Amino acid sequence: MKKNIVVQFGRLILSFLFIFGAVSKLVSMPFFDGMVAELLLGQNYFDHPSGMLWIQCFTRILVAAELVLGIAILQNKWFKSLVLPATMAMLILFTIHLFYEGFKQVNGFTEGNCGCFGDILPMTNLESIIKNVIGMAIGVFIWFKYNKDNVFASWVAPTFLGLITLFTLSFGVKSYEAKAVTPVTDELGLTETLVIDSIIPLEQDLVKMEQDAVKENSTPPSTKEKEPKKAETTEEGLQEELPAVKQITPSDKTLQLLYTYAPAIASQNLAYGSKIVCLFSMTCSHCQEVYADLVAMKASGKLPNIYLVNYGTEYEQNYFFAQAGNVKSPHTRTEEFPDFKRMLEGKTYPRILYVKDGEILKEWDVDTYEKVGFMKYYGIEKLEEKKSGGGLQLELKDGASPW
Repeated sequence: MKKNIVVQFGRLILSFLFIFGAVSKLVSMPFFDGMVAELLLGQNYFDHPSGMLWIQCFTRILVAAELVLGIAILQNKWFKSLVLPATMAMLILFTIHLFYEGFKQVNGFTEGNCGCFGDILPMTNLESIIKNVIGMAIGVFIWFKYNKDNVFASWVAPTFLGLITLFTLSFGVKSYEAKAVTPVTDELGLTETLVIDSIIPLEQDLVKMEQDAVKENSTPPSTKEKEPKKAETTEEGLQEELPAVKQITPSDKTLQLLYTYAPAIASQNLAYGSKIVCLFSMTCSHCQEVYADLVAMKASGKLPNIYLVNYGTEYEQNYFFAQAGNVKSPHTRTEEFPDFKRMLEGKTYPRILYVKDGEILKEWDVDTYEKVGFMKYYGIEKLEEKKSGGGLQLELKDGASPW
């Protein structure tokens, strides 16, 4: 009886490893697709659309097989003849791959994410190898100790699947509470977001600021710069004009949102000169296309400086830039979707803002952006295709750089 309990416990551990791995990959498929594509197609896998189609089919078959094996481990049908051998074979193949990746790169065993649990629970190749070796040891033990009496009740498999799925999805639960942020400079001179304390939501702050200003000056609000109050006569008989109160404009609100939730934007001095600020999601195909367009247009010299506010993981951001020929405009990144949604202000991404002297003169989103119209707005007549480099670029003279 004691041996039966140990065998069943071992089966639960193996089942957990496979189901948790499958669901983790499922909720981070773009990450897993990119890892497999880089392995099979090379670093320029994004230049092979037909190959990427097959890669996506392959990764989904892998995830489905992992999930099926995880559930099958908890039942007895063909367990020793098919399920357990298939489980061991998958563990061995993944371990061989991990050793290959570890030896191929410098610090390949101790740095990076093996992808076994997607980006839900990052593990190094060495950690994953240890995990797989433990799994194989459990599998060998089960092979020798298993008998037909090691039967789970019918409710165990669906209950275990539900609990592991809930456990996995809990890693993605985020806070929707507004945060105060402050810029922190990194080694590249850019900035990242550091959360300090929760504050009143920004919209309430803006309304309160406006109400306080109006109350202090006893002037009703308007949509323009408020007219100066009538001059009042002082005790000395001199006239004194009270200061005007500036109404908060949509531009003010948008820029304040950017300063709050992407504080690195403050380093771009949006109050002076012309800038283009783009809000991109790293896994959005429209955003990837728009950024590739901007990279090509930048060569004309007619676009203002470009700054990106990116939403997504670092791995997704690397893929995003690779899509545009590894051109990296000044950028900051956030992984907090609520903050990104606040900056979108109900608009759809990509969101592109043309800011001049602290005022938004023009903006585009996925519904209003059209490449020809965008080029016409900035006086760019045409782009020429350049086969080398794999992207659309403006031909330059004397090897000039678009950046």
